[in-house]
Amino acid sequence: MAAVAAAVLAFLLALFTTRVSGVSMSPTLRDGDALLVDKVSVQYRTPERGDVVLVVEPGGVGLVKRVIAVPGDAVEIDGSGPRPVVLLEPGGRGPWRRLEEPYVTSWTGREFCCDEKGLELGLSAPQPLLLPPNRYFLLGDNRDGSTDSRRFGLFSRDQVVARVAFRWWPVASAGPVDGRAALAPVD
Repeated sequence: MAAVAAAVLAFLLALFTTRVSGVSMSPTLRDGDALLVDKVSVQYRTPERGDVVLVVEPGGVGLVKRVIAVPGDAVEIDGSGPRPVVLLEPGGRGPWRRLEEPYVTSWTGREFCCDEKGLELGLSAPQPLLLPPNRYFLLGDNRDGSTDSRRFGLFSRDQVVARVAFRWWPVASAGPVDGRAALAPVD
């Protein structure tokens, strides 16, 4: 009976586990962290701003990223200040809001965003982008070391394959993965 239970547990861990590869989500997640992912509820509950998700990039590689903007949001990255900021119009209406992201500790580039695909504009002026239905704008928490929507463009709903629920390895860092962002008035 113990062998059957161990086999079932091993199967479930293989089915619902992923490992972080690289530093794009640092400091929230580190290279080698083992994550428990939810591949079931993500099929029924759409990803929300702030969720950490597992997505499949256009080349077929799985990536762990944070949802920054959801369908219907207007998004813009303004790199004119000392540090770039993400600006959002939730639902594409109302005043622009600044996304306060306490999990982002490093973002030194002078970049602007977004073209019609969600790609970085380099040193051009910021340009707002209204996200179409079923498209998400995703970034890594380590903005200086992440390949994300700024390079791949917007991710479709079908590319979001799981929601990260829990880090189980290393044991000393085990716990839920969250870190929701807050919206603040633009200064």
